[in-house]
Amino acid sequence: MSGADAPDAELDELARLGVYDPSALDAVERLELIRYLQSLGATVEQMAAAKGTLGDLGLDLTLRPDRPATLGAVVSEAGGEWSQAVRLLSAIGLPTDPDEPVTAEEAATARLLLAASRDMLGEGATVQLARVAGSAMARIAETIITTFRLNVEIPRRRTGTAQVEVVREYADLAQTLLPAFVSALDTMLRRQLVAVSRRMWSTDEEQAAVTMSRTVGFVDLVGYTAAAATMSVRELTDVLVQFDEETADAVLRGNGQIVKTIGDEAMFAGLPAQVARIAIALRDTARDRGLPPVRAGLASGMVVARDGDFYGPVVNLASRLTEIAPTGVIFASDALHADLASDDTLRWVAEGTRELRSIGPVQVFSLQGTADGRGPS
Repeated sequence: MSGADAPDAELDELARLGVYDPSALDAVERLELIRYLQSLGATVEQMAAAKGTLGDLGLDLTLRPDRPATLGAVVSEAGGEWSQAVRLLSAIGLPTDPDEPVTAEEAATARLLLAASRDMLGEGATVQLARVAGSAMARIAETIITTFRLNVEIPRRRTGTAQVEVVREYADLAQTLLPAFVSALDTMLRRQLVAVSRRMWSTDEEQAAVTMSRTVGFVDLVGYTAAAATMSVRELTDVLVQFDEETADAVLRGNGQIVKTIGDEAMFAGLPAQVARIAIALRDTARDRGLPPVRAGLASGMVVARDGDFYGPVVNLASRLTEIAPTGVIFASDALHADLASDDTLRWVAEGTRELRSIGPVQVFSLQGTADGRGPS
């Protein structure tokens, strides 16, 4: 068979496999996409496996064009055992099939994990680090693809742009912007490493974890679950996006740290006065910007730091205080009140003893005033 005949023979095979139907209404557009994928080096087997997601195959071939080795061969050459390597590979987000072809960069990542596990950190710590990195990359990727689909792909397809053109735009954007974006991630990681290293820290008695003195806050949207039942998808999304943006803005302006967001709830941390003013700002912003009202719980003390998150009794206390706080109210622990009692820009009300789930009775104070210290709002 000549090289000129090969594409047409492939087309016949794709038709037999149900990837291409020459009688379909979208046959011309489908053929353009297939020809484009062939130009990227796509095989019949790859297109048959992708079938309903040929556009995604185009992005895959653009971002991961050359795959000279299999994972099994990489692990073997690095002197590792496949049964042990599986934990590391799955943690970072690599496949766990030894016959999976991988790029040179993916092979280098696998070798780095194996070396770190064997020679530096040990298996448990390396798996932990790989899991956090893999989870962060998955979240970034999800955000990038979702943003492109909503802001580029859907509007372009709605105006009649052919699918192959959208796929090309994916590929062009990836090749143009991804290197700069990855460089920006590298820059910010370096900055964050320095920032985290400067925070005061210690360890527990067994030196099994890093501990530090922190004030922890939780804030959540009151009544969001019930309201969500009557909201459209767009309304739901708008509320959550605005909540995320306002939370990030308040924490940034307050020199605090966002620990995590979970739907209608956010966890943040910092020094006592920082966290107190962040909570006040979030309460006032929700009221002034038309968001559902919020409530918050704050607590101070030693926390365990692990995988970018905080754990321990102080975190549990802040969470439970949030659960019992009335709408628009910020509940704080006795320890935080004691830390800030001399700050005359803050106002406190003693709320007495409250029973907290899984904790028991604790002294509770509510934090009044505005973020600029002008007194009760």
